[in-house]
Amino acid sequence: MPGPLTNVKVLDFTWALAGPFGSMILSDLGADVRKIEPMQQTEKRRGMGPYVHDVSTYFFSVNRGKKSLIIDLKAPEAKDVIYSLVKDSDVLTENFSPGTMDRLGFGYEQLKKINPGLIYASTSGFGQTGPYRNRGAVDIIVQAMGGLISTTGHEDDPLPSKAGYSIGDMASGLFTAVGVLSALVERATSGLGQHVDVSMLDSQVALMENPMIRHLATGEVQERMGLRHPLNTPHQLFPAEDGWVAVAGVKDTNWQLFLGKLGLDEYVSDERFLTGPFRTQNYQELEPILFAAFRKRSVSDWLDELRDHFLIGPVNSIADVAIDPQVNSRDMLVSLPTWTGGEIVVSNTPVKLSRTPGGAVRGASKPGEHTRVLLSDAGFSEDAIDALIDAGVIGIEPVSADE
Repeated sequence: MPGPLTNVKVLDFTWALAGPFGSMILSDLGADVRKIEPMQQTEKRRGMGPYVHDVSTYFFSVNRGKKSLIIDLKAPEAKDVIYSLVKDSDVLTENFSPGTMDRLGFGYEQLKKINPGLIYASTSGFGQTGPYRNRGAVDIIVQAMGGLISTTGHEDDPLPSKAGYSIGDMASGLFTAVGVLSALVERATSGLGQHVDVSMLDSQVALMENPMIRHLATGEVQERMGLRHPLNTPHQLFPAEDGWVAVAGVKDTNWQLFLGKLGLDEYVSDERFLTGPFRTQNYQELEPILFAAFRKRSVSDWLDELRDHFLIGPVNSIADVAIDPQVNSRDMLVSLPTWTGGEIVVSNTPVKLSRTPGGAVRGASKPGEHTRVLLSDAGFSEDAIDALIDAGVIGIEPVSADE
């Protein structure tokens, strides 16, 4: 079934993770994403391993469903090719350093003259404006500068800790997709495109909403909290006999029930723990009591005992998630074919639509697989395409070894 963006054409200049994750979302929603790849492209140059069926899983995961066009953007003839593609595009996505696309001749101010309806989405470390505009950034840098790392890890650990996955990259890709969709809706009224400017650092600040608003309102600076929540107690992880469980939803109104389920009736009237603020204030005394109780039974026992009254879940490993019946019942893991003949399982889109579902349905393309057809669709004759190939401006397959 087609996705809701079936008629949207995206010209995708993104690379690495932040940019491709955003255009991947558009592809999963049905957009026709035409990925610009550099000359000398090979599967080994596309991204890190592990390599499965001679394919970079790193690249495959976030570039599924996209068509591949190989071109030398620095060649003078490249301008005619890109300008022709821009005329037929709704959206352009890029995550080069600010100013790079301008120097190549493909900046927003240049391209909107060719296509006034073009939505031009730029994802970068610090945005297109501001004192940090020209600085480089990757995931760990914006996790650090955005405050996330300062709040992650155990309070008694001198070492800070980053999040276990690339939220610095992926959050900006997600916000880029939101920006593009918003601009598409607005264009339906105005008929005009616009520049979508998304910063990786801005995205982290946005996600730090709760710690930030508490600081701005009260001056409080949230530090590392380990397993627990800064305001609600208990709202955290607990060690069971054979693993860990996450527990939430313990309120003053069901605190006595919680203690009863844990076999801790002797603390029902303990004034240190009667209210949420008291429990938070006296957490150092409360934690060992709760830990000792939870260690007496298994994860599955606690799930059975508490799930009818409290929010509880197991702390799953990635392997556990991969076989989780809820995850699989919603088709969140799908197998896609590789251009080399094998298959790779990827995480599907979490957006479930009733009439136009879309989703991850095609794997990543072979480097340069669609160069000829995309240029033909853009109005280039076969002779013109052959001339561009002979001149080394475009490529239809890997043009160098994988070393």
